[in-house]
Amino acid sequence: YDSAITDMDAAIHGEPRCVECYHERATMKLLNGLLEGALTDLARCMKLNGSFAPAYSTRAGIYMRMGQYWEALGDINMALSIEPNNSAFLHNRAVIMTALERYKEAIEDYLRVIELDPLSGGSYNNLAWLLATAKDPEYRDCHMAITYAQKALEMGNNGSWMDTLAAAYAECGQLEKAVEIAVSYTHLTLPTN
Repeated sequence: YDSAITDMDAAIHGEPRCVECYHERATMKLLNGLLEGALTDLARCMKLNGSFAPAYSTRAGIYMRMGQYWEALGDINMALSIEPNNSAFLHNRAVIMTALERYKEAIEDYLRVIELDPLSGGSYNNLAWLLATAKDPEYRDCHMAITYAQKALEMGNNGSWMDTLAAAYAECGQLEKAVEIAVSYTHLTLPTN
């Protein structure tokens, strides 16, 4: 990331009004753990172009990492006001809504993402996790959680999502099945000699 940041420094030096350059450098700083520097670059990016939606989405992600959920929600809503059908932005808002325990809106956003992008394994998985583990039992639906978790595994075959399927079975009271899935997940993730 250091090399990428240096490259973006040079690009910005050559083109100081390059909105995408500031955004790219902010992204590299974020990945390098330099959150304050990333926020500074995003502010410059937004000053140059207040309608550059990715900058708001990226800043929302930084605010989420910092536990500033309301600030994150404001930014992701701004991104969505610019690009209302961006499935990545909708997914990110669902994550924020879940963190804020606004489950109804999170569910609606995940379903909208799936409608826009039927191959979004992450949204299937996150929706399944919400339906299996929501603090408010009104929003739990273990059967739908199992369905969405299985769909997520079909989409990405991501072994780490097996814990979602196990949680869904546990929520349905099928503890033996949950343990069987959890054990198979453990075997997949343990290093072999």
